[in-house]
Amino acid sequence: MIELKFGQRKVVTFRGARKVVGGLTEKNKIDILLYISKEFANADKEEDLYDIVISLCKDIFECDNTTLRMWREKFLDPVRFFKETDPPRRKLGQDEGYSGFTFKTRMPLLIQDLSHHPEYIDEGESTRAIMCVPIMYKEECLGTIAVESDTEFFYREDDLEILEALGSQLALAITSVRLIQGLVLANEREAQILKQLEWDMRMGRNVQSQIVETRILAWNGLHFGTHYEPMTEVSGDYFNVVRQGNSITAIIVDVSGHGIPAALVTMSIHYQFQRCTSLGMGLGEMLAELGESIRPQLPDGTYFTAFVLKVYSDYTYSYVNAAHQKMLHFHSMTGRVEELDTAGVPLGIFEVERNNFEEKHGRILPGDILFLPTDGIVEQKNEARQELGNQRFIEWIRQEKATIEEQRDKIFIEDLVGSLIGRFKRFKGDMRTGDDVSLLALQCNPELGKARSVLSLAKAAAKSKKDQMAYEKALEVFSMDESLKDSLLLLGKMYYRDRNFEKGVQFIEKYVRTSGEESEHIQYLLGRAYYELGNISEAKKALKRSLAIDHTYAKSSLRLARCYLKENETAKAIKVLQQGVKSAPTNEYLKISLKKLEELVRKKGAEDAAERAAV
Repeated sequence: MIELKFGQRKVVTFRGARKVVGGLTEKNKIDILLYISKEFANADKEEDLYDIVISLCKDIFECDNTTLRMWREKFLDPVRFFKETDPPRRKLGQDEGYSGFTFKTRMPLLIQDLSHHPEYIDEGESTRAIMCVPIMYKEECLGTIAVESDTEFFYREDDLEILEALGSQLALAITSVRLIQGLVLANEREAQILKQLEWDMRMGRNVQSQIVETRILAWNGLHFGTHYEPMTEVSGDYFNVVRQGNSITAIIVDVSGHGIPAALVTMSIHYQFQRCTSLGMGLGEMLAELGESIRPQLPDGTYFTAFVLKVYSDYTYSYVNAAHQKMLHFHSMTGRVEELDTAGVPLGIFEVERNNFEEKHGRILPGDILFLPTDGIVEQKNEARQELGNQRFIEWIRQEKATIEEQRDKIFIEDLVGSLIGRFKRFKGDMRTGDDVSLLALQCNPELGKARSVLSLAKAAAKSKKDQMAYEKALEVFSMDESLKDSLLLLGKMYYRDRNFEKGVQFIEKYVRTSGEESEHIQYLLGRAYYELGNISEAKKALKRSLAIDHTYAKSSLRLARCYLKENETAKAIKVLQQGVKSAPTNEYLKISLKKLEELVRKKGAEDAAERAAV
């Protein structure tokens, strides 16, 4: 069955809380999702799917039991389980037990200790922790999957996400099997079945659209334009941009083939790309990791190409090509279009290493544009059987840019991409689109040089405590480009310093969204500002994020304790300070605050005891 590198999970008590150790890692999740798809694809009977679900749940979740129930004749019928219970399972109405609750609400359910929820179980049942998800197809609930353990606190939210994915894929697999069986048995229903299959493909496209963002926020003066057009309902193309504070990493991928198999591979690439960027991998190392982590799970004959680009806050960039289309760099000063390529190999065919990929460098200047296309654009043929080709596309870039510049504002990348795709469609005419068509483009704000000069004046004024001038210059920069992270941070900190916390929150949050940076100090500033505004709920969220980034950050511990005191949650405030002292044992402020709060609690306890004695 599934060969995963993880030890058995255990429930332990850690700092007073029950926690799971072992179990699934981020890499396991990708392997599992691909494995589930592969297993379901091999089944041609509904009963086989039932057996696969029970086996998968046992392997993935290390559970004591699993119950698969299907909705039949107004009851949830237990069609599969891998051991009988005492008392035995019975058919459930939609208001009975955790399975009935999940079926009725259409929502996943995670209960860590069923002894606190006797309404969900029959008398005598030994199950203590459960995850239960609906098997949803369109608006119809086909049944439920319940994963059960005799140990409290045995499952985490990560496990529930995997079970939800399994339930979703099972719904599609069951529906596909039923549709195929219906096609064999009743040819006269062919048109209706095909319509259902088309709907399923559209549903797949909706799922895929959640991982491919076609509206990308500007970053530090770089503005984005995109086009994403699957050949069928789902696509084998993928692109993404990940923000990392002082840099961004962009990737564009083309998986061989079309339709659902290629689309499933893009989903795996998405999660692996996110993991690689979060680990801070270099570009060559990242491509090697993508290839090697996904290659064992690829269908026979499937491979993918990729181009990865990293742009830094000084507007230099690095790039690596894994046999993908070349990146095009339009130089605004000269009108020259440079074709950028590196030595590299496609991914998924054979084993690759970091040294299989060459890394090169460049710089993007104000007004410059970078184009990252897939081959669905340049390899498209028109009605005369002529291929579009790279040189024709480059000439279109020059022509369409010149036309748009006369009619639009200086930042026009979205309009330029739209014009290029319009010209592409006119070129192909009535010819069928031969491949998925995708384009990711980045334009550097033509006014960036001026904006950075004004920003330097704003920083100098702020350093010299010339506040009015600092505000004026920083706001002038903001009016020129709202994505410049240094101006956002400067304005946020100045408003925060001057106790205009509402404005401070506005600019600091925009800074976090735009830059992608989430340091412990930035989150502390947000938490403190929300605290001063009386929004304790948001303050706690920001301060907890700060401590998640750096648990030794004492300021966040102290402020979070204050939040709990505001809500009269003294015990929680003490616990926060105790954890803070453990994490930063040399911090005197934490020690003093904890000692004072514990003393106040003792005095209050003594006073209450005296009052009771007097009564």
